[in-house]
Amino acid sequence: MRVTVCELSDEQGAFKKDWELLKDYLVANQSDLVLLPELPFHEWIAGDKEKMHQLKQKAVDKHEEWLARLGELGVDMVVYTKPVLTQGKYHNSAFLWKKGDGHYPIHAKHHFPNEEMFWEGELYSPDENGFQVFTIGELKIGILICSEVWFTEHARSYGEQNIDLLLCPRATGAQSVPQWVRCGQTLSVISGAYCLSSNKTGVSKSGFKWGGNGWISQPLDGELIGTTNESSKFFTAEIDLSLTKAAKKDYPLNVYYNGKSNPIN
Repeated sequence: MRVTVCELSDEQGAFKKDWELLKDYLVANQSDLVLLPELPFHEWIAGDKEKMHQLKQKAVDKHEEWLARLGELGVDMVVYTKPVLTQGKYHNSAFLWKKGDGHYPIHAKHHFPNEEMFWEGELYSPDENGFQVFTIGELKIGILICSEVWFTEHARSYGEQNIDLLLCPRATGAQSVPQWVRCGQTLSVISGAYCLSSNKTGVSKSGFKWGGNGWISQPLDGELIGTTNESSKFFTAEIDLSLTKAAKKDYPLNVYYNGKSNPIN
């Protein structure tokens, strides 16, 4: 299976150029699945505490406009997050789009930062359905959206449910890139799965510099298979799903849990 991570510009003009480059790249690299950054289709609204609530519907509409174009990417599956406004609640929700089938809901973000540039705790409502494994065919997927990666108990739980891919769409800054990459490598070990992350890049209107640096790391040892950067915004790898099955029987997923043997062994 071939999977792709990317970094896409937050600023809309630059994003359109990135989109065209991504289309060409995916055709050339014959990927099966591409992971997009967190909330990719509209400029980040959670950084403007005064105006963000006024921009909620605009962000919803812009995402729906671009989601109608996912078929342009020429891949079988696309995983993305979008804002969802329903019954007075605003969610940051992850979906999988499958060619010919449409959009499948996976998980809405549950853990939020609430600080300068990231006033998400005041903007979004948490998911009430928890962290569910999504199965499509023989592929099992877990989602941790951005800040959720630091709650490593979810990665452990996903591993016990035999996921193959742990997908982590992000919107994180340039200053903290190393710690996020190290976390992704650790999550591969904890979950026994390939960890994929895509991130926003470029500079926001307020001058905030996004971090880019998407990654793919492998199970068992957490080794980085590859990353993206400003001069190479896309990365594709051929992954071996038999490695995820072997990892579920190895350390640390074979460690006794709450006094009982690991239920997957």
